[in-house]
Amino acid sequence: MQSIRGIFKDGVVHPSEQVSYGEFHPVIITFLDTPTTATTVSVSSDESESGWDRLLSVIEDCQMETGIPDLADQHDHYLYGTPKHDDQGT
Repeated sequence: MQSIRGIFKDGVVHPSEQVSYGEFHPVIITFLDTPTTATTVSVSSDESESGWDRLLSVIEDCQMETGIPDLADQHDHYLYGTPKHDDQGT
């Protein structure tokens, strides 16, 4: 499945980038709640990878040792005081 941006004008959808599918290919059109004036920007795979590298670096820099081994699994218990759930995910 491919998502692309575009605009809806005069009852017709106008994609902001080249579409490789043939005529009469089925589509789902989702209207965004917030209109945008920005155009679609192509990002090379090198730029995309460096973005991921930066994100992973920030995550690594911000991580901390809490001493709570089941924090991710039982976060509702630690944040909101709900009962711990068992390992079967119930």
